[in-house]
Amino acid sequence: MANNVINDSRVLKEAAVLADAGLRVTVLGVSLDEHTSVDRLESGAVMVRLPGTFTFRDGRRRRRQRRRDWRLPLLGGHIPGELVVRKALLEARRAELNVGAGRGPRLLGHRARQLVFAGARARGLLIRHQNRAFKLGWRVWDGVVARTPWAVSWPGTVPEAYDYETIFGPVIDRLDPDVIHAHDMHTIGVAVRAAARSARAVPAILGPRVVKVVYDAHEYVPGIARYGARTPRFIAAWARHERDYLPVVDRVVTVSPAIAERLRREHALDRLPDVILNTPDLPEPNLPESRVPGPDRLGVTVPVGADIRGRIGLPAGVPLIVYSGGITVVRGIDTAIRALPKLPGVHLAVVAVPSPDLPGVDVLRKLAADVGVTERVHFLHPVGPREVTAFLRTADAGIIPMLRAPNHEMALPNKLFEYSLGGLPVLVSDMASLREFVTRTGIGEVFAAGDSADFAAKCTVLLGQLDSYRLTDPAFREEAAWSGQAARLRSVYADLLDRDVKKGQGGAGSDDYKLVRRLL
Repeated sequence: MANNVINDSRVLKEAAVLADAGLRVTVLGVSLDEHTSVDRLESGAVMVRLPGTFTFRDGRRRRRQRRRDWRLPLLGGHIPGELVVRKALLEARRAELNVGAGRGPRLLGHRARQLVFAGARARGLLIRHQNRAFKLGWRVWDGVVARTPWAVSWPGTVPEAYDYETIFGPVIDRLDPDVIHAHDMHTIGVAVRAAARSARAVPAILGPRVVKVVYDAHEYVPGIARYGARTPRFIAAWARHERDYLPVVDRVVTVSPAIAERLRREHALDRLPDVILNTPDLPEPNLPESRVPGPDRLGVTVPVGADIRGRIGLPAGVPLIVYSGGITVVRGIDTAIRALPKLPGVHLAVVAVPSPDLPGVDVLRKLAADVGVTERVHFLHPVGPREVTAFLRTADAGIIPMLRAPNHEMALPNKLFEYSLGGLPVLVSDMASLREFVTRTGIGEVFAAGDSADFAAKCTVLLGQLDSYRLTDPAFREEAAWSGQAARLRSVYADLLDRDVKKGQGGAGSDDYKLVRRLL
């Protein structure tokens, strides 16, 4: 996985399911520092986080900067400092001439210096105009290239794909797995190449060595939202990387039916990808504590309120809506904040993953102050993945205000199930898959994406009749909960390995932990 895994609940839950089924599971992630860490998870799986050295990516940046720093050789480099010194010297000489001492010889020298200064100033003007022209040219070029998704080469545009190879590849070879499960588009190439190396490493006389590859598509890559560094060309490069390797993997799983259909159609797959929804475990009735992830640990137990109202200190009768998840501009959280002036007395809790101490959260804080709702917006640290649903259960409703993006139209995000399985009605923007799911199940209301007035109107309707939206069907709750998705994952691995993969066959994992440490 191309992150540190701490906050990726899907990766951790899938690892736990397979470890519980008796498989030896090692999760690979990128360390936040320069050290390798090996941890045995509660599930029995082993998590290894490796130092991330991005040689290819950084080399591309250096080459790019060198091209942008090149200037016409006849003019040389920058000389603003030289001009300042020469000008100061001329002023000092002029002051001496005004005194009158040795005026004849000094006057000739002063005229010569004036001529030299005039030449230097002219050269400085040329250099300044050259710098402006070069910078403007590169800015125009970069803008055009960033908006050009066609004819893209992923090794040239996202060379970090090869950095992940150098980070994970040697360790995968030493672990010698039977199945490599690649999460998201960043590591699919790493997995396919490792499987090919493993097959070639076995002498032909011993028969073929087959290592299976499972590709876990967390999103529809060509449709991911564009913002910041996520330019059309950057997105197209990762989509091309996925397209180069996806047809040769053994099994594809993904997060929604819409994405599964799109992948089969666009990549001409032999079978429809298996859908394993991002759903949580059914909440436990009581939580004595919560686990707040630390920057370099799996989690630190801290004494806090057992639910979100307890954490905020908000009485039960005060209306509370909640957003739980990542903080980026395309999540649309600003829509909810802008709607609060039209929702008197309603509070908004933002559970910010991975932390509320980020620049994106500061932007939301400023927005809350600008619209005069600072006292009604609460920014909170996240709890552990297994505790989210129970932690949120005392809010009145959950919100998913995503803005328009092709990938968002097909998404059924984890928070949808965290809210609904915790008994919360939901208020979602009108993305296609969300709208269909919420309308079919009757668990909430749908508003126009980015429209704060419509958000306020639909939120008023929702808060006025909360009980009519709550998910109560026991069969659906069991299917939508992670237990139902875990059964699907076990079925995928049973087909791949041609053996029974049943719940409850795993051990404590201590032997696996020792083995992994020896191999590393």
